[in-house]
Amino acid sequence: MRRTITCLAVLMALAVAGTARAQVPPRVRLAAAADCARNVNCIPGFKRVYAMDPTPQFVSLKVADAGLQALDDGRAEVALAFSSNPQLSRPDIVELADDRHMISADHVVPVVRSSVVRRYGRRLRRALDDASKLLSTLELRGLNQEVFDGRLPEAVGGEFADTNGLGGTGRRVAGPAVRIAYQDFDENKTLAYMYAEALRGAGIRVTVRSAGGLRPAVVNGMRNGRIDLWPGYSGSLRGYLGGGDLGRALARIGAQALAFSPAQDRNGFAMRRDVAKTLGVSKLSDLRRYWGTPAQTARASAAQAPASSDPRQSEQWAVGPDSMLNLPAAWALSRGRGVTVAIVDTGAKIDHPDLAPNIWTNFDEIPGNGIDDDHNGYIDDVHGIDLTSRTSGQDLTDGNGHGTHVAGIVAAAANGKGVVGVAPQAKLMIVKVLDSGGAGTTGAIAEGVRYAAANGARIINLSLGGDRLDTSLQSAIQEAGAAGALVVTSAGNSDRDIDQQPSYPASLAEPNLITVASTDPEAGRNLSGFSNFGRLDVQVAAPGGQILSTAKDGGWVLMSGTSMAAPAVSGVAALAASVNPRLTAPDLRALLMQNATRSGLPVTAGYVDALQTVVAASSASYDTTQPPRLKILSATVKNGRTQVQAAVLGSTTSIRRYRLTLGGRTADLAPRPSPFTVKLAGTSKRVKLAALNRAGRPVTAAQSTVAGLRKGKGDVGRGSPVGT
Repeated sequence: MRRTITCLAVLMALAVAGTARAQVPPRVRLAAAADCARNVNCIPGFKRVYAMDPTPQFVSLKVADAGLQALDDGRAEVALAFSSNPQLSRPDIVELADDRHMISADHVVPVVRSSVVRRYGRRLRRALDDASKLLSTLELRGLNQEVFDGRLPEAVGGEFADTNGLGGTGRRVAGPAVRIAYQDFDENKTLAYMYAEALRGAGIRVTVRSAGGLRPAVVNGMRNGRIDLWPGYSGSLRGYLGGGDLGRALARIGAQALAFSPAQDRNGFAMRRDVAKTLGVSKLSDLRRYWGTPAQTARASAAQAPASSDPRQSEQWAVGPDSMLNLPAAWALSRGRGVTVAIVDTGAKIDHPDLAPNIWTNFDEIPGNGIDDDHNGYIDDVHGIDLTSRTSGQDLTDGNGHGTHVAGIVAAAANGKGVVGVAPQAKLMIVKVLDSGGAGTTGAIAEGVRYAAANGARIINLSLGGDRLDTSLQSAIQEAGAAGALVVTSAGNSDRDIDQQPSYPASLAEPNLITVASTDPEAGRNLSGFSNFGRLDVQVAAPGGQILSTAKDGGWVLMSGTSMAAPAVSGVAALAASVNPRLTAPDLRALLMQNATRSGLPVTAGYVDALQTVVAASSASYDTTQPPRLKILSATVKNGRTQVQAAVLGSTTSIRRYRLTLGGRTADLAPRPSPFTVKLAGTSKRVKLAALNRAGRPVTAAQSTVAGLRKGKGDVGRGSPVGT
C-alpha cells in the first residue's frame, strides 16, 4: 500500500512538473553565426517551413563552426553545425531530423573549367569522379578530424587518395598543368589536395594554391582564367551563382560540375543528447513547443519597439543597415509617395498582399466594360497592359514569377505582411511584355515603354535584354526621356564585358537610361559571378544576389540576377523623385551616379547609395538654370475628341498658365506637374501649346500635327527576341 501511495505521489509530482513546463516552457536558445538571420537554411527557413521563429532565443557566434562549443559551454541548447563537422559524431551529440525538408542538399563536387575537361577528356573525368565517389559525409568528417588534430590538410587529402588507390604518378599525359585552387578554410584545402593526388595518379600534372579568399575568389578566378579546378559545394554554389540549375549557372563562367560526391557539407542542427531527451526533442518540428510562431514574435517585437517592420524584412540583406544600398536612413526622408514605377516584365500577381496596396490604377478606365474609355488605344487598361497578346483585353497574370519578384523589390508595401520594397509607397504600373517563359520581342517592349511614359510613369524598369539593337526600342526610350521618365535596365547575366560585347537596351547611350550590375550578400560589395559589367556601358551596381521578394503564388521567394539589381535602383530613383518631383530624367540619372559610393568594380560610378541620393535630390535645383522648353509628346483624335500629352523641361518658375489652341478653340490651363495630358472636344489638323508668364506673354511654345488614334498592341510580336 505504501509503495502504491509513493508511486502515486511521484506520478502526481511528475504531472505537476509537466504542467508547469507546459505553462512556462524552458528556454531553448539557438547558437549560430550572425548570418543565420538571413540564411535560408536557418532562421528564415524555420519561419518558412516550420512556422516558428527562434529570433528571440538567438545567440550570435563570431565563428561559424563554434555552435557545438556553445552547447558545451551552456550558452545554447540547439546549435547550427555543418554536416562535415566531426563533433557531430560524438556520442553525447544528436543531430535533429529535418522532418519537413527545410535544408537543401550541398554535395562536394569538383568544378572544372570546360576547356580543361575537353582537353583531358575521359581520363580527367574518371579520376575526379572516382575520387568523389569514395567520399561520404562520415569520411569527410574523419578527414576534418585529422586536420583538427594538427595534421596538414595537404597530407590528409593526398593520403586519402593514395589509400584508396587513386594516387601515385601514372603515365604522363601531354598538356599544361591543371591549376587547382582552394577556398581559405582547411576542409576545402584538404579536398583540393585529394583531387590533385587523384589527377596525378591519372598522369595529369597539377599545381595547387590558395584562391586568396572564399567563394567569390574562386568564382572570379575561374571567370578570369586564373584557375582550372576547385572543390565546390553544389547547393550553396548554385545559390551564389544565381541559377536554378547548377550546370547552366556554371556555364556562364566557363565551367562545369563533374559527378557529385555523396559527402555533404550542409547546415544541420544539433543538441546534447541528454538535453534533447529531457525536452522531448528529436526532430526540428519538436522545437515549435519552445519557439513561438513568426506572428507571435512579430507581436512581441512590436510591443517592445516603437516602430515595427515587415515579418520577413530581417531576411532582406539588401535593405539592412549594413548594406551598401544604405536604405534605412533614406526612408526617414522619402518612401516614394507620388511616384509611379512601370514594371515592364512578365506581369505581376496584382492581388499579392505585399503588392496590392501599391498597384497603379488608371482611373479614367472603367473596369471590364470592353471599351477604351480613356482613348489611349487600349481597352480596360485599369492596372496596366498585356503586350504578349493581340487580344483586346488585359491579362496581367504572371505565369513566370519574374515580374512579381521585380515589382516587390521596387515597392512591396510596408504593411507588416511580408517583405518591404525599396520605395514602399510608390505605385506599380504593370506592363506585361514577356510570356510565361520569360521571352518577348523588342517591338512589344518598345510599345510598353511608350505606354508607361504616356500614362505617367516617372521610372520605367526593364529587367530584360537581348543581343540585337532595335532602333524602335531606342526611339521609345528617347520618347520616354522627353516625357520625363528615367529608364532603369539590367546589365544582363552572361558574365561579360558589354563594352566589348553589347547587350540591349543596357548598352544604349541615352541620357535617361541607367544600367545596373548586380552585387552579392552580405554588404553587397562584390560583383555577382553572373553579372555583366562594363566601365562605360554599366553605370552603377546594386544588390542582386539572393534577393527575397514577392512570388507569383502569393508568397515570397529568393531570386538572383541583375534583374533584381535594376529594381533596387528603380526604387531609389522613386525615393529621389518623390522628394523633388521637378527633377528631369537626366537629373535623376546624374544624381544616382554622382552620389554612388566609389568602388573598384568594373562599372562607371560605383554602388548606388539611397541616402546620399535622396539627400542630394532634396536640395537639387538643376532645372532652375535651364530655360523652359515645351514639347508636345503626342496629339491624337478619336470620336471627335483630341488628346494632347505635353511635357515642360527646365525651369517652370516663370510659368503661370498654359494656353492650348485647337483649330478655332482656345483653352487656358493652370500650371501642373510635367508631363500632363489635356483632352478637348473637337478636331483640327494642328494643335498649339504655349506657356505664359505673369504678363500673359509666351515664354516657350510648341506645336504638332494631330493624328488618328493608333490602336494599341500593334507592335506585339515584332522586333528581335528579348528575355529576362
